[in-house]
Amino acid sequence: MNIDIICLDKACVMQEGGKPYDRMGELLDEMKRKGYRTVYSEKEIPGEIEPGRVLCISGRAEDASAAHTAGRKFGLALWGCSSVRHTKADYYFIQPFDILNFLDTEPQERDKHRWLSWAIELQFIGQAGITYSKDPFDLERFARIREIAAEILSMQTEVPFTKVKEVFCNETGFQTPKMDTRAAIFQDGRILLAKERDGTWSMPGGWVDVNQSIRTNTVKEVKEEAGLCVVPSRLIAVQDRNLHNTPPYAYGILKAFVQCEIVDGQFEENIETQESRFFGPDELPELAEDKNTAGQIRLCFLASQDPGWVTVFD
Repeated sequence: MNIDIICLDKACVMQEGGKPYDRMGELLDEMKRKGYRTVYSEKEIPGEIEPGRVLCISGRAEDASAAHTAGRKFGLALWGCSSVRHTKADYYFIQPFDILNFLDTEPQERDKHRWLSWAIELQFIGQAGITYSKDPFDLERFARIREIAAEILSMQTEVPFTKVKEVFCNETGFQTPKMDTRAAIFQDGRILLAKERDGTWSMPGGWVDVNQSIRTNTVKEVKEEAGLCVVPSRLIAVQDRNLHNTPPYAYGILKAFVQCEIVDGQFEENIETQESRFFGPDELPELAEDKNTAGQIRLCFLASQDPGWVTVFD
């Protein structure tokens, strides 16, 4: 861990009226047990601590600017975010326990895929430039930027350049993310998971087909993977996959988590899944982390227990 102290804004701990956010007490106790030092104002930060080893967490845009000016890292607490404009943060935390997951991850593990972010951004710049530029010299430069992105990806993955270019640089027009849906289906306080062919488990779901919406694709995927007819009841969250799941992908993906109610049906083995089963929050099996993490499933449990749940999104 390259963080010595966490400066957690009090507004991220307590809601208006003095009630703590869900599981906040449990989180703070666990952070203390693991030795993560937490303070609640800048005045409490010891002077001998290097600014770069301080993580400030808040839901206010102005705090991000102040933290960066002081040379500190900033994490945006989305559950307590009061700003309606984009806030540039070093890290984004959807729910309080995401902080602990972040702190428990080794810095080299967090940073080792930064080259992929650079390659993705270069590819995006190149493709956008090719789409909107008219000058032939600019078009040539943007095409070269796109090739550089493919070369970076090829060198790091040892995949032949021609193959990378074919897959990574094959789109035209303005580049946008792909979409994936995951169904959160509950029964007696347990969530439905389907067993993949590799033995891991995931919430029923998959890529949104070109002729499907989030709602219809969710229904289709549940029927195919779990044999159930369901009715989507609400949108729990929309997440940027590369902020939450591993391994990172070389293109953008948005994941939509949709709570559904069972109408009828039963599981039938198919080409994608071997079985389906309901699991409690403390008895999750080995998960297909590229499709859903324990944190994402925990988020769905929280939503299922809250009638007033408001969709969270990155």
